[in-house]
Order: sequence, then structure tokens, then C-alpha cells
Amino acid sequence: MNWGRTVSRAKTQPKTKVKTHEHSQSKRESIWLAQLLRRAGFGYTPQEFKYYMSLGYDGTLNELLNPKPVDNSILERAIKEQAFDFTNPNDLRRWWLYRMLYTRRPLEEKMTLFLHGHFATSDRKVRNTHAMYVQNMLMRKHALGNFHDLLLGIAKDPAMIIWLDNQQNRKGKPNENFAREVMELFTVGIGNYSELDIKEAARAFTGWQTKPDGYFFNRGQHDFAQKTVLGVTGNLDGDEVISILVKKPETSRLLARKLITFFAYDNPDRSFVERVAARFREHEFSLASMLRVIFEDRTFQSERAYHAKIKSPAELVVGSIKTLQIENLDNDLPQQMGAMGQDLFHPPSVKGWDGGEAWISSDTMMERFNFAARITTARFDELMRGTTPTQLIHKFKLTNALQLVDYFVDLLVDGDIPKSARQRLVEYVSSDLDGKKVSMIEDDRTLDAKLRGLVHLIMTLPTYQLT
Repeated sequence: MNWGRTVSRAKTQPKTKVKTHEHSQSKRESIWLAQLLRRAGFGYTPQEFKYYMSLGYDGTLNELLNPKPVDNSILERAIKEQAFDFTNPNDLRRWWLYRMLYTRRPLEEKMTLFLHGHFATSDRKVRNTHAMYVQNMLMRKHALGNFHDLLLGIAKDPAMIIWLDNQQNRKGKPNENFAREVMELFTVGIGNYSELDIKEAARAFTGWQTKPDGYFFNRGQHDFAQKTVLGVTGNLDGDEVISILVKKPETSRLLARKLITFFAYDNPDRSFVERVAARFREHEFSLASMLRVIFEDRTFQSERAYHAKIKSPAELVVGSIKTLQIENLDNDLPQQMGAMGQDLFHPPSVKGWDGGEAWISSDTMMERFNFAARITTARFDELMRGTTPTQLIHKFKLTNALQLVDYFVDLLVDGDIPKSARQRLVEYVSSDLDGKKVSMIEDDRTLDAKLRGLVHLIMTLPTYQLT
């Protein structure tokens, strides 16, 4: 079965939530704000959404792009309570999962995930969990900052030096791995450099090594002779090669295309890529400036972008937990994400994760459905805190099966499902009620089972796999 095409077909269904003639300005803004929070982060709790609604779309975007003043103490407390061991690989993955869940700076965290794929480094080769933690913190530090500073930091990062063999890059015997990947994957891209450029750049990075306490420059192993990289000649060192690469227009275009694809939609138009790339060049290589162009572009608030991206395992897992406000997190959630195809700190290759329809296969869909079954057997701790299932339906005045379905369909998929699917959900809720209204059910166990079954069914819909 082609799961990728099954998911893609969901986008062709009518999206009544987007039609301007059917909804007020406030409703439309809430729809696009919800999309912004899913794409620029990992979803939201009802309390978080209420806060961002008070800011409005523009105010929310400004806060997401300028996160430093935001109080992140709730994350710090959550992490402190766990006492993570940063020499333990599973603890490192759990630590990052906690960051995604509890951060009040979601775009900073989402960009860190993007950069983990862009500068894909695996602990399977590095075999130094603390070095992977240091690299992750470096990415977060520069996630919304200057790409030149980030790339220079990555070039001197111990995990990257080990990952791309620059430890073996010595005068007279240059190792070309890092030089090749920094051009092919990190900056200008294939077709915009020659094999000679790689050889010359590799000489510039000789002597860039690492010791247990971090990066060090081994002068005795550095080639100080003249080199020519992308038409620039001189006694070039690694810093100068980084500057040459970052300034190339091809680098801005490669980054723009990858960012648009990650945050907005696949196969962006050349004009959109050029607008985002131009902002990068005009604003001193600022990543935040590129993201502002993407999130402010009219196509981001259009059918082309709406429910147009397949959720990564991180988005699926973290978003589900936030929406349903699950408090108690199982320690093996990172392994379950890995079974879905996204094992944090273990990208499949130097290219990172392909994303898109590559997330979907028979095996990974089964894991997604297993996750849905598993999460709906958990207590919806915060969602139901102090509220029995019966009290919940009274609180929101959910008197019949259709209203109950509409409530959870709106909560989980923005109401974006075909009429036929909605009707089947109503029939499921209505079964075994003997003609009673939902509000007349006094047995919380019966209603609780119905609620869990309903949520599980919605989570297995094609639309739920989209963000």
C-alpha cells in the first residue's frame, strides 16, 4: 500500500475552515495562528494557544523570532527534575524530547531540529554522547542568529570533526570529507564547486582537530601554503573558506529552499526562494530574517501550505502529547520515534532525514497507529484534570454525538476531514447509546471509553498525519 499517496490525497478534500466567506476574521486568524504554531514549533496546549491569540499573528511571530526575553523557567524546572545524564544516549534523547515539549521558545527548538538535519551528525560514529549534547547546544545558540557564526562553530565542533574525519586532516595528507560536505550539503550545493575546490578547501582545514576538552588548532599539521577556493587565492585558512562559502549566492538559495520546504511546503517557486535568499544576503546572514519572510508570505496562509506537510515523528509525538496534555511521559518515547523513522542524534546519513513522503511506509504507519493506540489509553491528565468525562461534555455543552465529534475533530485536525469520515465518527459515538443523548450518559466509564475510542480513530485519519 502506498501510504504516502494515501496521506497526500487528504489535501484534496474541501477545507471549509479556510473559506473566508464562511468564517469571521477572528476564526481565520485562529486557523493561521494554529498553523504557525505547528510549523514554527510542535503544536500547543489550549493555555498556550489562548496566550498566543492574545498576541495575534504578528505579535506571536515577533516573539517566536525574538525568544531571548521569554521566560523559559518552566522548561528549566522540568529538566532539573529529571536529572538527565548527558553521557547516556537515551537520556540525551529524552532531554531533547522534554525541551520540545516544555519550551516557551518553540521556534528556537524547531530550528535546532532543522539544523540537526542540515548538519546531520550521528552518535553511532561519534560515540561521544556529551559531544553530541555540546553540538546540539551550539545549534540552539545560533538557531535564529548569524549563519556564518553557526557554520564556523560547526566546523570547529568536536562531534562534527569526528563525524567527518577532520581529525585525520593533516598537512601533506588532506582528508576531504569535511570540505566536500561543507560545500555539497551545508552551503553552495552540488554543481557550484569543482573537485579542485574541495582539495584546496581541505588543505585550509588541516590541523582543525579535537581533544577531550574540545577544539584545538594543531599548527604543526596545518598547510599554510597558497590555495585557491572558488576563485579566491591566498594563504587561506578554514575561517576564510567559511566566509567565502557563506557569501556565495548559491548558499543563500540552498538554505532558502530547505527552510521553505521544512517550514512551509514542498517544491517552492523560484521567486519565493529568491525572496528568502535575498533577505539572508541583505541582513548579514540572519536565519531569523529568512524565517520572517517565510511566515509572512501570503502563500504560507494559503491552500498550498495548509495541511500540506506530513508530520515528522517529532511533530507527531510532541504535538499529540501537547494537544492531549499528557503529563506522564514514558521513557521509551524516543525509541518509538526511532521506530517511526526519526531517531534523534542518529540521522540515517550525512544528508539527514529526507522528510515528506519518506516518513510514510507500511512499517512506519503501523508504528504511528500503535502510538495513537498507546496514547489514547493514557490518562489525559491536564485535559481532564478535575473533570470527569461527563463533566467535560457538560462544560462544553456537548449534548449529542455530532457535537462531541466536532469538538475533538476541531481540537485534533482543525475540523479538516471529509463529510463521510465525520459521519462515520458520529455513527461510532452513537452506537450502543440506545437513542440517548451524550449528555444523558451518567456512566463515566462508558463515556470515557467512547472518548478514547473517538480520539484514537481521529488520530488514525490521514489528515492527522499532516501539519
